[in-house]
Amino acid sequence: MADRLQSLRDALTARPGEAVPFDELAALVWPDDPPKHPRAALRTLVSRLRATEQVITEPAGYRLAPRPPAPCQLPADLPDFVGRRAEIARLERLDAPVRAITGLPGVGKTALAVREAHRLREDFPDGQLYVNLRGHSTGPPMTVEQALTRFVKALGGGPDDDYRALLQHRRVLVVLDNATPDVVGPLLPDAPGCVALVTARHDLPEFEQVRLGVLSEHEARELLKGMRVEGDTEELVELCGRLPLALRIAGANLAGRHLPDYVAELRAHRLEALEIEEDDTAVQATFDLSYRKLSPRARRTFDFLGAVPGPDVPRELAGPDADELAAANLVQRDDDRFQLHDLLRLYADQRATEQDRRRVFDWYLARADGAEAALQVGFTRLLPSTSDAVAFGDRDEAMAWFEAERPNLVALAQARPDAGLVVALRPYLLVTGQYADLRTIAQAALDAGETGQRAAAARVCLAYLDWRFGEHRTAVEHSERAIAEFRAAGAQGPEASARNILAGIYHDLGELGRAGEHLAAAIDLYARNDMRPQLIGGLGNLGLVELELGRLASAEESLRRSVALARETDDWQHLANGLNNLGVVLAARRAHADAEAVFAEALDLARRHGLRPIEMSARVEYAELLIAAGRPEEARDQAGQALELAGEDDLFIEVDACLVLAEVNRSVAGFDEVLRRATEAGFRIIEVRALAGKAALTGEKALYDRAVERAESAGLRYRADLVRELSSGKS
Repeated sequence: MADRLQSLRDALTARPGEAVPFDELAALVWPDDPPKHPRAALRTLVSRLRATEQVITEPAGYRLAPRPPAPCQLPADLPDFVGRRAEIARLERLDAPVRAITGLPGVGKTALAVREAHRLREDFPDGQLYVNLRGHSTGPPMTVEQALTRFVKALGGGPDDDYRALLQHRRVLVVLDNATPDVVGPLLPDAPGCVALVTARHDLPEFEQVRLGVLSEHEARELLKGMRVEGDTEELVELCGRLPLALRIAGANLAGRHLPDYVAELRAHRLEALEIEEDDTAVQATFDLSYRKLSPRARRTFDFLGAVPGPDVPRELAGPDADELAAANLVQRDDDRFQLHDLLRLYADQRATEQDRRRVFDWYLARADGAEAALQVGFTRLLPSTSDAVAFGDRDEAMAWFEAERPNLVALAQARPDAGLVVALRPYLLVTGQYADLRTIAQAALDAGETGQRAAAARVCLAYLDWRFGEHRTAVEHSERAIAEFRAAGAQGPEASARNILAGIYHDLGELGRAGEHLAAAIDLYARNDMRPQLIGGLGNLGLVELELGRLASAEESLRRSVALARETDDWQHLANGLNNLGVVLAARRAHADAEAVFAEALDLARRHGLRPIEMSARVEYAELLIAAGRPEEARDQAGQALELAGEDDLFIEVDACLVLAEVNRSVAGFDEVLRRATEAGFRIIEVRALAGKAALTGEKALYDRAVERAESAGLRYRADLVRELSSGKS
């Protein structure tokens, strides 16, 4: 059967993208002894092939969908890899979808995993993914979200694509290096034909695993021999504890040196550190010797690298002497970035000075401030930027820098909490929807004891995030405290930003009087301080308040003014947001064709510029329009995409999208669930809409009355009138 399957694959592959006729395929697969019912037999064979390939049935025959370009992210295999015969044999016998390699730090787990991955490459023609999860690093480990983003990008997907869905019909090998048990599950491929290799210091008994110990004495000597260490290495092997990492560093130090002298030096320094106990400093004596062998400039560079808390260091920051460190096997070079092994990172971290840490912080803050200024996305600058900000050429350059340095920036903002760095990162993290990172660093700054305007800046970030996740009580508290601090300091622009957020919170709660009060104050401050981009956003928000008050003409006027100003200044972020809000108002005025046109433009802008928050909002609002236009299946698709974008970061969008799906599915249970969640979160407008939707489905007059009462008690005149129309059968 395997030969027949390969014959079928070869026949389809020979004519890529072309349907091969059924009878011709049958003749190629069974040239000598055709089955009695060739087409039935062919269908059975194709069904088996679909476990690993995407085969399309067409009227004339079967067509093999071309494979996308196969990513290969594997590190280079070690040319002097030695030993591990028993472990390799064990791995070769494993047929499980997840295979773990576990053991002590520095014992060679990564080297064996890379060797095994290269051996398996031909079995996985659709790609080999690799990620170092940094489970035992001085800086924060790589998050599941960060790893998934890398994998999706490598597989040719975009922000909306699902990792596991992209793996369907592919044979891909996934290597999860330096993992901890809590992050493994979401990163496993979970697709037929795919396999994961996992390395971890912890045992992973839930998987088939190979446990590594130190090398045998013979293997350790072979390793040193491969590194051209000549002479009697028995004592050196003993002093290094047969730990591969220690042996490799010792071998590098011995280049051009007398072996007995080196062994004597090693014997005199912290031999107890090479006893291979559970302590992460088990090879510190070997590290000391490697360190002392460096030139003074390279030693200083090594110390400095320990002050960088993220996964790697750009060459611009590392400096030219990092090349000497790479030659000594103390760092690994990957293009223009340098990485330290976990244990070496700990060692370097101990040597880094406070002056080093301050220099790293200042280097990143100056560039983050410059990149933030180049983004030009219309966010209010909450704190003054540093005086030595590094200028960027344009927005694309700034975005590329933020993307490359985000892991280091977020790690730095946790290791050295600072409101100024939070402020510099805020626009990028919000525009790209990196809400979890922003919450983490803003809270860290607040917890570290920031006061005055600096605390207020962190609170503005947290207020926005709490608002989007339905934590209205804390969102209001953060906003009010930020407003008070900014007002006391005479910082009118930041105060206006905090008021604008508070107005949005009260709008979603249905407290339109308070929303209008804070919005009017924000618009006045924007105008007085000539803050045109922010004024554009404020006018857009004013249009939404006017809508809920039932002033539809005034709402449209405010929003058209906002959109026109955004077009004049090429402010694509506020333009996309304004178009989305204008679409809502036009839909309310039953100008469906005009509304659909502006929603389409808003979505196009949001997708092109990576505006995830605006895109998911526009998809929900567009879905509501599609329901009104009698196109429920299109509405279902838009709401589904909004849900995927929202993930677990935006409760308001999630509940709003679920309301659309309840309307499309005509589901009483769906309306009940939305009502429960909207009521708990205080989303008054969604609550009113859900009550009205359920009433329309069940015909219960009491539900209509309840919807009107909830709308009127919050001043939602437009919603109350809409419910009355619905109950009377006019809409």
